[in-house]
Amino acid sequence: MGLPTGTLGIPNLLGILPGMTAFTSAFMKKKIAEVGAPPVDEYLQMLVDGGAHLYACKMSVDMFGLKKEDFVEGVEDIVTAGDFMDMTEGAQIIFI
Repeated sequence: MGLPTGTLGIPNLLGILPGMTAFTSAFMKKKIAEVGAPPVDEYLQMLVDGGAHLYACKMSVDMFGLKKEDFVEGVEDIVTAGDFMDMTEGAQIIFI
C-alpha cells in the first residue's frame, strides 16, 4: 500500500521484483493453511451454500475489463456501490 503522504510504499516497490507475486501468493496460502482456514475458493463456496449473496463491484469490473463470466460461480450480479447500499439496507454485510 502507498503511504498516506502520497509516496510509494515498500510493498509497492517490492511488487516490481520478478517472482514477487508468486512468492506472496504462496506465502498467503501457507498462512491460510496454518490457521486452518479453507482456501478462498472453498470459503466462497461455503458462503454461497450457507445462503450468502455475492456481488461484484461495477467500478472494479469496469476498471479491469471483466465480465460476470470471469467471477467464481455464485456471484449473482455486478452492482454499483449505490445499488448495493439500496439492496442491503438493514442487512448483515460481510466484505471480503
